[in-house]
Formats: sequence, structure tokens, C-alpha cells
Amino acid sequence: MISKNLLMVLHNSHSRKAVKLFADTCVGLSCRNVIFSKITASAASIGIPDAQKSVLSVGGNLLFFTNVEDILEALKPHKIYLLVSRKYGEKPIPFKEITTDLKDGKVLVVVGGTSPGLTRKELDLGQCIFADEVSSDINPIALTALFLSGLSKVIKDS
Repeated sequence: MISKNLLMVLHNSHSRKAVKLFADTCVGLSCRNVIFSKITASAASIGIPDAQKSVLSVGGNLLFFTNVEDILEALKPHKIYLLVSRKYGEKPIPFKEITTDLKDGKVLVVVGGTSPGLTRKELDLGQCIFADEVSSDINPIALTALFLSGLSKVIKDS
């Protein structure tokens, strides 16, 4: 497991497939805390139950909220990162900084489920980071995989 303090969030999706793939990606890359917010349509009615099976099968936790602000209020994370495309990001993913943050408390990482996925107000809730190896927009599942894989490697090497 990467860290019990890592909380991965998929925000604003209407795709049941994306919800399931997000959960599977998190679980497959050793993140056991999977959170969904602002999930609509079949993503909520079919995707969430499918995702729940994946997460619970490995002893993980799945939470569902209506918006990011509710997550912050309920979970009170130590640090908030928003994983976005390069054009919205402030800096490349600071993996070493995140590993330190994980030792200090809960770290919330929010990924937008649609393009752009996050409003200006939501982007102001934390630090906007981007995958340095990606030059154009990629889907949220690929972005999540890059993030978790890179974080795993840094944690393993430290």
C-alpha cells in the first residue's frame, strides 16, 4: 500500500466506465482510499457499486460526496493537490514533497473526471500540479496511473 494517508478523488464524472477504471487503477497501484464526488447519471447508479466491489475486495475504503468542499469538511486533509493538465498546473508533481506530506497527515489528490473537470473555485482549493512527462491533455485514468506509479517509485526509493 502506498500510504494509508493518501486519499484519491475522482470529481465530476458521468461515465460509469471511468468510475470503475479509476477505482481499479487506484487499487491496482496500491491506493486503498478511493473517493468520488459529483458523480452523476449511470456513473452513480452503476459505476459506484462496481467500484465499491473492487475497493472492498482489497480491504480498501470507498467514500462518495456531492462536492469537494464536503470532502474537505469531513476528512480535514493536511494537504490538497489538484492533478490537472499542464495548462492549469502550477508545477510538476512534487513526488518527494508529497511523500513528506503523507508522513505529516492526510493528503487529498483530486482528479477531474471530465475536461477540464474542475472549476476555477475548485482549483483554488489546493495546489494545482501536472504530470511533467505529458505534453497534452490525457484522460483522468491515465493521469491517475502516472501519478500513483510515480509516487510508488519515489516511496520505494526513499
